[in-house]
Amino acid sequence: MKAMQNLMKGITVVALSILIFSCSDGEDGAIGPQGPQGEQGDQGDPGPQGDQGVPGTANVIYSDWIPRNFFLPGAVEENFQGLEVLDDSEFNENADVVLVYGRRDGETGADIYQLPFILTSQNEYYGFGMLTATGGFSLQVLVRTTDGGSNLFTFFDDFRYVIIPGGVAKSATDYQNMSYNDLVELFKISE
Repeated sequence: MKAMQNLMKGITVVALSILIFSCSDGEDGAIGPQGPQGEQGDQGDPGPQGDQGVPGTANVIYSDWIPRNFFLPGAVEENFQGLEVLDDSEFNENADVVLVYGRRDGETGADIYQLPFILTSQNEYYGFGMLTATGGFSLQVLVRTTDGGSNLFTFFDDFRYVIIPGGVAKSATDYQNMSYNDLVELFKISE
């Protein structure tokens, strides 16, 4: 008898489960209107004023590292390499500061030097100039021997320029005497 009661309970549970799960509740109704905006929490006191940043650093123009590729092949007394032609919107010859760097991959990593640079052991002078060109100014690396001989000018592997607009350059900072790493940090120049 007890087995029969348990069987009846089991059948009843299964039948009710089928009945409950097979029933449909009909189509979904329309979505009701959105409730009102809740109250805003306390915004708190504003934080302290930050330090004044260097004005106009976003306007600093800089190149990627440009591989050495002098115009004349072989050993010569003088040579040059064009880095970029800049128009009037990119360069103001009366106000902007132009810096050019040479990079040499040595045994202990990259060594970076600001131009002009004299390599006395090879009698080589590395400089740069802004020459008037069609459409603006041509920024060029200029090299020559200091003894009148002929050289290949292979000390640097590549070059990079940085142009600091006049509005930024008018600060008291002497960019010509700043280290390359300090300049990169100051203007957030990516390597």
